[in-house]
Order: sequence, then structure tokens, then C-alpha cells
Amino acid sequence: MKHLEIKRVEPKSAFKTTLYFAIIPIIIMLIVGIGASIVGAAIGESGVSFFGIAYIIMSVFMAIIYGVFGALFAVLYNALAGKFGGLEISVKEDKDDITLQKKEL
Repeated sequence: MKHLEIKRVEPKSAFKTTLYFAIIPIIIMLIVGIGASIVGAAIGESGVSFFGIAYIIMSVFMAIIYGVFGALFAVLYNALAGKFGGLEISVKEDKDDITLQKKEL
């Protein structure tokens, strides 16, 4: 068993990863917003259309805010990991993978 310590998380990588996790709720919000806008326009209700447009705009803001918070937490983690130590993980190496890698070289 190999013990590893994560000392640094790149903020750009944390931003992208956070967006990947938020993509499903964002897509659902966009679908609901577009659907509400279409229904509001079809029945002539401006309140429903306004709700749909607000939902579409909110999904864009949510994506930006989630990404920024992910990057900020990465910066915070980097500062604290340097002071207190990083996240420690244990990884089990498979003997077959090691021998395959040596044969390929």
C-alpha cells in the first residue's frame, strides 16, 4: 500500500471539476426555464415567461458562482495544506499493472 499526500490543487482544475459536477443541475434549470418561457408565451402569461427567463439567467449565474467557489476553496486548501499538511490517501498498487508497465518500457 502506497501513501500519498495531496499538497496542491490547481484552482483552474477545481473550477472545471466543479462545473462538471454542476452541469446536470444547470441543464435541468435551463430546460425548466426554456419550458416555462415557451408555456408562458403560449398562454399569454407574462409572469410565467418572466419566471422562465429568470430561471435561465439563474442557471448561468449558478455555474459561475459554483466555479468561483471551487477555485476559492482550492486556493484556501493550498494555503492550509502548506501550513498543516495535505490530504493523505492510501493507494494499493496492483502487481500485474507494474509488471505490464515494465514490459512496455
